[in-house]
Order: sequence, then C-alpha cells, then structure tokens
Amino acid sequence: MPPVVRRKRISMDEGLLKSLQSAFERIDSKALVRCSLVVAIAILIFIALRIVYRKYRQKITELGDVRRLNTLATVYRVAKITLITVTLLGILQVCGVNISSIVMGLGVVTTVIAFAVKDALQDIFTGLMIKTDRFFQVGDAVEYDGRDGIVIYFSIRATKIEFLDDRSILSVANRNISKIRRLTHLVDIDIPLSYDALRQDVFAVLERICADIRTIEGVEDCMLKGTQSFAESAVIYKIRFFCEPNDRPDIRREANKRVQDGLNRAGLRIPYLQVDVHDK
Repeated sequence: MPPVVRRKRISMDEGLLKSLQSAFERIDSKALVRCSLVVAIAILIFIALRIVYRKYRQKITELGDVRRLNTLATVYRVAKITLITVTLLGILQVCGVNISSIVMGLGVVTTVIAFAVKDALQDIFTGLMIKTDRFFQVGDAVEYDGRDGIVIYFSIRATKIEFLDDRSILSVANRNISKIRRLTHLVDIDIPLSYDALRQDVFAVLERICADIRTIEGVEDCMLKGTQSFAESAVIYKIRFFCEPNDRPDIRREANKRVQDGLNRAGLRIPYLQVDVHDK
C-alpha cells in the first residue's frame, strides 16, 4: 500500500509541474491580457469590499458595539482570503493550467485544517447564532450549570460569566453554552403548608407577607399567585416577586426570611416528612 500511495503522489506532482511548464510555454500577449483582466476585476471587487467595510466599521464604531465590530472584521478577513484564492486560481486557469489537481489538493488541505480547528469553528458558528438571534448580550443575567450569573464579556468564540454567589468568573467556549438560560426579573417562592390550614386564613397571611416583601429594597413588586399544586403532605402556594437579576440571590434570601417570620407570627407551620415506627 505505501508504494502505491507514493507513486500516485509523484504522478500528481509531475502532472502539476508539466501543466505549469506547458502554461508558461503558451503564455502570449492574449494570455497576458486575460490575466490582466482577471487581476483588474479582482482589484475592483477588493476596492468595493474595502469601501463597504470602512463604511459599516465607522457606523458600528460610532455606536460603540464592540461585538459587531469584531464580527465585521472577521467577515472582512475571510472575504479577502477568499477573493485572493479565487483570483489566483482564475489566473492559472486563464494561463492554461489544469487546476483540477490544485483544487483537489486544496480540498484535502481544507479538510485536514477543518478537522484540526473544528472546535474553534463550532465556537464561531455558535457565537454567530447567539449574536444573530440576540439570545443574550453583555449585562444579561443568565443561568449556567445550575448557577446564576451575569454575562460580562461575549465574542463569537467565548462567553465570560460572573457568578452571583461567589463573584467568580468563568470563561465558557460558545460550543458548550447550549444549556444557558437567560433570567428575567421574575422570581417565584413556593410555600408548602398543611392541609389543615384554611385557605382563606392562608391567603390573608400570605397577602401580608407579600406586602412585607414589597418593602425590601430592590423589589419592584410582589403578589400572591394562589394555590400552585397539591402535594402528598402539603398544599403548595406561590408567591411571586420581581427584582433585578443581579440582586436576585440577596433579595431571595431576605424574602425567604420574611416568609418564615410571617408564617411563625401567624402560627402556620411548614409540614415535613414524619415516619412512625411501631414495635411488634
């Protein structure tokens, strides 16, 4: 097997060299004119591309959108490389060079490079989708891996999240960020209470608790949503309040404290699992 591969590679190289040699021998005034025409068209396209790039770069710079500026620069570089490659292949084709072997070689090289940088490409594609869909942006509160945090940096390759519990910062590759969830101002507290407690009495107590939670600094509003569900040993009631996601952990702890205090003052107990053991 190795000798066969080597002979094939030598044959392809010799064929390419012969094509190049034959092309140089056939170069005349007409070929030079065609090559000059290809180069002129490429230069015009490049000038137009650069004008469009500078125009949009100026607009985005005035807006101060760093993310869009980085994306524009990446697209511009890719377009330039593509234009140069197509121009070179066009010149060779016009000069009579059989570019099929070159294209095939470029295809192999491209496949190898794509496999080597597939993670980086996946990061870029995911980042572009996040940016296009406007799923989140810098300053948004998100939940990642069960923890609440704030997006402090975003690019088409990575996202940095500052977690609210310990203020640690994590840089996440965009390909690993599919499970991220953007948080809203809404926060729910589910309160389990005994079936023995009358609904009217419970609602009155919870309304007073909601009024108390509204006095917490940073709480925009608080309301009693009513009976949420019927569990095995308790009725679940729901309280909902609204606050900035960045303040959520501290406000939630204070709200839970006021729920406990309000239930204790009203003599309502949160049921817990009890097991009776009988001796035979």
